[in-house]
This record gives sequence, C-alpha cells and structure tokens, in this order.
Amino acid sequence: MKAMFLFGLLLILPVAAPIAAFEFEAKSQGTEPNIIELYTSQGCSSCPPAEAWLSGLANETGLWRSLFPLAFHVSYWDYLGWKDPFADPAHGKRQYAHWNRKHSNGVYTPQIFIGGWEWRGGEVSSTGAGPFWVKLDGQRLQARFNGQADTLHLAVVGMGLVSAIARGENRDKRLTQDFVVLQHWQFKGTAADSGVHFTEAFELISRPEWQQASRLALVVWVEDKSLPLQALGDWILP
Repeated sequence: MKAMFLFGLLLILPVAAPIAAFEFEAKSQGTEPNIIELYTSQGCSSCPPAEAWLSGLANETGLWRSLFPLAFHVSYWDYLGWKDPFADPAHGKRQYAHWNRKHSNGVYTPQIFIGGWEWRGGEVSSTGAGPFWVKLDGQRLQARFNGQADTLHLAVVGMGLVSAIARGENRDKRLTQDFVVLQHWQFKGTAADSGVHFTEAFELISRPEWQQASRLALVVWVEDKSLPLQALGDWILP
C-alpha cells in the first residue's frame, strides 16, 4: 500500500480551492473490514463520550487494515445555537438512508453503525468482503471490486480538530475530534465479468479545516444498498 499527498498549494491557500496532485494505490485481499460510522454533532451534549471512544481507535493496530472509523457530523442540531463547522446536510441524508432501509430503529446522535447496521454493543455481523483495488492518480480514480456493489465512496478524514464551543449544549467546552469526514464523494460503478469497475474524475478541494488537522487520512469503500462491503485507507499527511 502506498499513499502520497502533495500539499504545496494547500499550505498557502486560506480558502477553498482546487489542488492538483494526489496519488494513492492500495489493494485488499478480502480481509473482513469493520467500517464504523459515528453520526455526531458539536451541538449535541451527549456526543463527546462517543467521539472519545472513536478517537481511541487511532491506537488500534488494525487501523486502516480492518478498522475504518468515520465521523459524519450532521447539521440538524445547528438550530440549537451552535453551527457545527464540520457538519454537512448530506451526512444527515446518509443517516436517514440507513433508517429508510431499516438498518436502524431511528435517527439520533450519537449513533454508531458498523458494517451499515446500527450498533449498540455486542457482536458485529460479517460483511460481504471481497478483493478490492483502488488507484488515484492526480484527480482520477480507478477501482475494481470482486463482488456485487452499487456505489464507491471516497472520503478525506481529519484528525485532531479542535473547536472552542461558544454556544449551544456544549457551550464553553473545547472539543478535540478525530476521524472527521471533511470531504466525501460517491461514484456509481459498471458491472463486469470480474465484478464492478469504477473510473471517475473528481475535484479535490483544499479547505481551511484541512490546515487545522494534525493529520489527514483517505478512506475508500464500496457499498451495496447502503451496506459497506470492503474498504481501503491510509494516512496522507505525515
């Protein structure tokens, strides 16, 4: 597995802007992944303990091999008085999609999914893992998954993001958050004899919050009917 990120433009641009160079290539032999989704908000007073649990996964030896944590910040609590800078309405739509497909009994924060199913502790069901190959060169993606999948997801994830909360349920707290999904793309695949192929162009955007992160990672995963099947990931900032 190799990953390289060229950050020359990122370091000098204070606002969102395209950046040019991005290289990543990785291959899985079918290891069963634990794709962990935490739905959270800086406006939710019960979320910091769940975020601390997710942060602890950074010390696990299986990180980016069998463990793929993702913190999706939702925007539907922003009305309580604090606008979460990492929230995206699309994250809430993804959470509702799990509910609509009966992957959960409701929508709330903090809410954890493992392998696409709501998790409240206990055993985790296995996924339909299969061999998965991804290559990104510049801003073009190529991928193959040996199995049935309808969507490929690509996310940039930030670590060590610190926010001083001025209003809302977490007022006067200083939150440090990890595995925060900062940018997220979705691509549809093409069925082939050997599985599913993905060939896509995408625009990688430098954002101010990327500069705040102590470290960045890339996570790529495939799904079928909103159920994650296989994933690859790695750090992209030393």
